[in-house]
Amino acid sequence: MKKWLCTISFLCLSLSVVWAEEYHVSPTGNDTNDGSASSPFKTINRAAQQAQPGDVITVHEGIYREKVVPPRGGTSDRMRITYQAAPGERVVITGSEPVKGWVRVQNDTWKLVLPNTFFGETNPYDEQIYGSWYRGKGKPNHTGSVYLNGKRIRETFSLHEVLQPVGGQPYWYAEADGNGGPVLMNLEWIHPCGGKRKNSMQASVEGGDQAVCIAIVDRWPFGYLKDGSVLHFDEVDFGNGTDTLLFQAATLAKGGIVEMHLDSPQGELLGMSMVTNTGDWEQFAVFPLVLSRKLSGMQNVCLVIRTPALKKNGKTTIWAQFPGGIDPNESSVEIAVRPQVFYPDETGIDYLTVRGFILENAATNWAPPSAEQPGLIGPRWAKGWIIENNVIRNSRCSGISLGRPTFGHAHHYQGLPPEVYPETRGGQTREQLMDYFEHASWDKEEAGFHIVRNNHIYECGQAGIVGCSGGAFCLIQGNEIHDICIGETFEGDEMAGIKLHFSVDAVLKDNHIYRTIRGLWLDWGAQGVQVVGNLFHDNGVLEDIFIEVCHGPTLVANNILLSEHSNNYSQGIASVHNLVAGDIVGGVDRCAGGRLSFYYPPHETVSTGKAPNPGGDQRWYNNLLVNRASLGKWDEPGLPIVYGKNLFAAGAHPASDDACALVDTVFDPDVQLEQRDDGWYLSMNISPDWGGKKEKWEVVTTDLLGKAVAPDLPFVHPDGSRLKLLTDYFGNKRRASNPYPGPIEVKKAGRQQWKVWPK
Repeated sequence: MKKWLCTISFLCLSLSVVWAEEYHVSPTGNDTNDGSASSPFKTINRAAQQAQPGDVITVHEGIYREKVVPPRGGTSDRMRITYQAAPGERVVITGSEPVKGWVRVQNDTWKLVLPNTFFGETNPYDEQIYGSWYRGKGKPNHTGSVYLNGKRIRETFSLHEVLQPVGGQPYWYAEADGNGGPVLMNLEWIHPCGGKRKNSMQASVEGGDQAVCIAIVDRWPFGYLKDGSVLHFDEVDFGNGTDTLLFQAATLAKGGIVEMHLDSPQGELLGMSMVTNTGDWEQFAVFPLVLSRKLSGMQNVCLVIRTPALKKNGKTTIWAQFPGGIDPNESSVEIAVRPQVFYPDETGIDYLTVRGFILENAATNWAPPSAEQPGLIGPRWAKGWIIENNVIRNSRCSGISLGRPTFGHAHHYQGLPPEVYPETRGGQTREQLMDYFEHASWDKEEAGFHIVRNNHIYECGQAGIVGCSGGAFCLIQGNEIHDICIGETFEGDEMAGIKLHFSVDAVLKDNHIYRTIRGLWLDWGAQGVQVVGNLFHDNGVLEDIFIEVCHGPTLVANNILLSEHSNNYSQGIASVHNLVAGDIVGGVDRCAGGRLSFYYPPHETVSTGKAPNPGGDQRWYNNLLVNRASLGKWDEPGLPIVYGKNLFAAGAHPASDDACALVDTVFDPDVQLEQRDDGWYLSMNISPDWGGKKEKWEVVTTDLLGKAVAPDLPFVHPDGSRLKLLTDYFGNKRRASNPYPGPIEVKKAGRQQWKVWPK
């Protein structure tokens, strides 16, 4: 009987493989074809509509100007849907369109006029970048971009400047007949004249969020307000009677109309007021709303946000500088028109593979951890994607987004509003939203477990890879990430080569991150994370690695960190076998009086508590620390820091209470990193005294590292197996009884050289 069951199972599996289809897409195809190799589809979206779990979509050489919106995913890792470029063929999926019809104005400045209908639902030259923790510094940065021969031209904010002769770099400038995008305003409080003020933290919002505005850190206004958003203020005190309601709002867009209704959005309309541009998303002004009759006493009030009427037959005008006498009508000039390149409309599109493409030129908006996180490509909120061997470039904000589970309340350490409203198509119930907001908990089986490997990610304005909870249980390996947030006219607190929140059991391995504003930023709840074998250098004014409001356990091992500022650590971290050349700091969390970090059972996502972040609880073993990489620059950590044996040279020195350090005051390793045609090479001098002939270096294990204090958990692998660090940066075996300090297991003394990227 068992033999027959095995045979039936095998036949079922075989049939499922046989039935899998391969659909072909080619620029010479037709969407009325059957999708076979001899009769391919023309668009990737047509193949996506056809593909079922287990199927493969093979896309042939060409440029595809579409946003791929997968309608379904696979059912398991074995039965996934694969989107792949045909082997050896150059396949581009782009968010941009070529444009002609430029007219020369003066100097090297040309003008292009397009009807707003050219852009579809969203006009990137009208839509402004917006979001929590974003700061545009009063500049209306747009989501659009202009590209000359594939290279992004930078935006400027005055017609006068774009009409000048080209200086150090060319610019573009735009004016559009629109409202500034779908987000209309932030609104903080209402105040009946003669009555009492009620602020947004005492109210609730449908179709919006509590926005984080750094300018008013002790209050959280309603944000992400768009056409149809409803603000509920219950039991508003109108005093003895008034016909005027004051409210405070801010916008860098063209504003919107605020309607006041009694009791509900369908209740009596008592008046309306126009909000106009206040100069910035965080620059608030008071607006009066005159009522059609007086109100007194306690009243329930609904404010409904409306979009001003758009100009009929609206147009968009773009001015751009093309240096050196370039004629844009004869050159390759494109403009970004689509907000993403590969991105579902719904959550829960699981088990997709995206392989071998050039994905470029998306008009992405800001990806905060408190709202939907759009990227040029991403699963939105899903499980089991593989994004591999792609070139991902020219995203206005983020390249790959691994997603966030909710769109609603701004952050976990704030109090809940009186009522929570799930966002349409947000994928969560009210109960799930509240659990996430209050406890930072989510269903482990819903999302994460992605593999992001061997991608080349560059020229992104905000982040190369971003994700809040969506990065949990992910492998991020072998990616080259560079030129992120460089030379931008905006700033914010979500900008890095990789920026992850709540990245439980994520492994970040063998990546090369350079020329970014900050290399890697792990924020809130990085538990069980491993950062191993990565190369960091030339990372801006901030750090190679920043770990914030995290309790660990987090392993940072076998990394090469060569920027001027290497590490800024919170707590629960083991730093082992790294080469560090830049400043190392850390200590107590002083933000807003100290924040609480959620912790979880091992390898789970339902939190069991939260703890303060006093700093400390670090371990330092077998590191090679040079130049600026001195230990002891701590800001009053409240937990102990353990120093094993570390090697200090070229001016780096140990902490005053470190009795185990080895300090070489004579030998200069002269660490150098050089880029050549075939990759990046590290060289340095190796002293014969560093190899442990006199004193033995200790093998680092789970037992040696102990437990992270806050979660009371050991340092183990994501699968729960115990650590024993016996391989180096390259994966080569270390000496079992006396491993060499630093990331590379050195064989001999003298000047040494290694090719460190690609490995």
